[in-house]
Amino acid sequence: MSFLTSVADTYKKQAQTAAQNVAQSLLSAARGQLSALGLSAPLGSFGDIVFEVSSRKMLTFRDYKRDAKARYASHEIIAQKPILEYLGPDGGEISFAMQFRADRGVNPAAEADRVRKICEAGEAAYFVLGNTVIGENPWIIASVGENDAIIDNMGRIIQNKIDVTLREYVPQIS
Repeated sequence: MSFLTSVADTYKKQAQTAAQNVAQSLLSAARGQLSALGLSAPLGSFGDIVFEVSSRKMLTFRDYKRDAKARYASHEIIAQKPILEYLGPDGGEISFAMQFRADRGVNPAAEADRVRKICEAGEAAYFVLGNTVIGENPWIIASVGENDAIIDNMGRIIQNKIDVTLREYVPQIS
C-alpha cells in the first residue's frame, strides 16, 4: 500500500466517523424533542423506513442477527491439509423479520411492496438502531422473503411477515 493511499484511507475513515457522529447527534436531538412533546421516538431506521412503536402505529422488526466474516484463500498441498491465507474482511450481513398487521396501523401489502422495491432498485442506506449507525458503510437489501400472510374475505392481506437480509455495501473508491 502506498503512502498516499494510506493517508487517503485515514482521512476517509476520519470523515466517515465525523459524519456518523453528526448523524447520531441530530438523531439524538430529534428523539429528545419528540419525547418532550409526548410523541413516540423512532427506534431506528433503514433509509426512509422508520421503525417505530406508538399508540397509532407499530413498524418494527425481530430476530435481529448480525454476521461478520473474513476472507481466506486456500492453498492446496499434496498429502497435507490446505494452508489458509488471510485476504481481509468480508462484507457484513444483517438479517431480521418484520411483521406487518393492519390492526397496528400499517398496510401489510404496501409495506412489503415498499421493502421489495428498495431491494430491486439496489438502494444503499445506513441502518440505524436507536442513536447508533450500524457499521462503517451503508447497507443494501440483498433479499426479501414474504410468508405467513393472512387474507380477509375481501382478498386483502391483513397480516404478513417478511424476512429481510441486508448486505454491507462498500462504495467504490476511485
